[in-house]
Amino acid sequence: MRKRATVLILAFLSCFFLVTHSPAATPKDSLVIAADTQILISLDPAVCYETLAAQITEAGYSGLTHIDYVNGVLTPVPGLAESWEILEDGTKYVFHLRENARFSNGDPVTADDVVFSFQRLLSIYKSPAWLLEEIGLTRENMQETITKKDDRTVVLKTKPLAPNIILSILGGAWGGIVNKKVVMANEVNGDLGEAYLLDKSVGAGAGPYEIVEWKRNDHVLLRANQYFWAGVPAIKQIFIKDVPESTTQFLLVQKGDVDVAWRVTTEQAAQLRDSPQKGVKLIAVPSQSNEYIAMNAQWGPFKDERVVKAVKYAIDYDAIINSVLRGFAVLNQNFIPIGYFGYIEMNPYKKDVAKAKQLLKDAGYPDGFEVEILTNPTQIRMDEAVLVQSNFAEVGIKATVTTMPASEMYAKFRQQGHQIILAGWGIDYPDPDALAKPFANYRVKQLAWRTMWYDDHAADLAEKAGLELNEERRLELYKELQEYWIEKSPFVMLYQPLDFWVIRDNVLGFEDAAAGYSITFDFTKISKK
Repeated sequence: MRKRATVLILAFLSCFFLVTHSPAATPKDSLVIAADTQILISLDPAVCYETLAAQITEAGYSGLTHIDYVNGVLTPVPGLAESWEILEDGTKYVFHLRENARFSNGDPVTADDVVFSFQRLLSIYKSPAWLLEEIGLTRENMQETITKKDDRTVVLKTKPLAPNIILSILGGAWGGIVNKKVVMANEVNGDLGEAYLLDKSVGAGAGPYEIVEWKRNDHVLLRANQYFWAGVPAIKQIFIKDVPESTTQFLLVQKGDVDVAWRVTTEQAAQLRDSPQKGVKLIAVPSQSNEYIAMNAQWGPFKDERVVKAVKYAIDYDAIINSVLRGFAVLNQNFIPIGYFGYIEMNPYKKDVAKAKQLLKDAGYPDGFEVEILTNPTQIRMDEAVLVQSNFAEVGIKATVTTMPASEMYAKFRQQGHQIILAGWGIDYPDPDALAKPFANYRVKQLAWRTMWYDDHAADLAEKAGLELNEERRLELYKELQEYWIEKSPFVMLYQPLDFWVIRDNVLGFEDAAAGYSITFDFTKISKK
């Protein structure tokens, strides 16, 4: 019966892509999405790490917590765990499971499933595993750190970290809890069910949807979980049609054959923004990433803080946002993104040629100097680099732009071999710690180390804030760090990008659903009129 229902749904939905002569109307209880599914690798929560895959996986599985917007801040809230206690100076978390938590086959979610899921993730040891290691759960200690107290109580013993870090990491797609009974029944050659969960979650997930199937290069089908603990979603089926070309996606949503074009170009989005069209609308939200310039603090002129500051005043931030990004970015010179705990709006720098020249003169470079800007050959990065090169020329800095494949560029960056690099940073979990470590703490050997910014005060503040259990004190530490970082660091934060989609105007709640993209995407907030 289930197989027959799936065939009928697929046949019904597929008809939208055969109609080319007139607009179609997708069913009110179904959401049809055009997206590039060829980028999917796995829909297993212990394996998937790419953005679109994570959003689909998050729909198929629930975690102990999940991420939601609360008063404009991405916040971990109760998921399968209805409550928890934090004990022993922040190193012991006791989670209490909901009585009505059920997998999509009706099986209750138990503590055994939770323990199995986390230990399975660490045993498989694919891309997401480092996030559990980040909070102190490892393959070596998992028998002691991930335990069951009773059928509805799970105990995690973690590193002494701020609670928001622990709870945010557990709220990611990788925190999805799987049905131990179903997974082990489908285990092949000791793979812990990895082949089974690669393209489906049938009976194995407790999310708002069941991943019925992923047919490579064709579609992904999700069906509402009738046992979902928060109630059955308004949208009963989600059909993600493989449409790799953004132009085709755009045409399909304009015609009404699909409800959502998942990835349109900046030019298409700008066209719709500037010339609205009947029946469709543009949705844009701040991205969970940022674009930056990093100067090597131990290279030549950049050893002098006045030169570093001159660079910050030389750049035309508004021109980058408006000309290169067509307005699809927001000015944020902070390392903490908008919508995060601890974010403070501080944008002190704007293009000031006279000020930049004076700083260079004071530092002993009245005629400027020569420098190499390293970036990768995407159109946006090359356009940004050319504009920055022009800005530098106005203050006497003679810049050469060098492009190379991203893999080579980042390899050089990791070896501290750059003078200036223009790049971006994606965020793994919605806590300022995910930014403070790379951008301010050289001891973790990420971005601050690569730029040779060996600043103990910044590193100390980042470490203290990550350990602080008191939220008010933690906010004070991040405020101090942000003010210091903007003044002293060799980083220039250019902007925070916007993510955008084109949708039919009868689709409701999409902006709320997408508010935390790419950290989270909540399909349960979507309905249709």
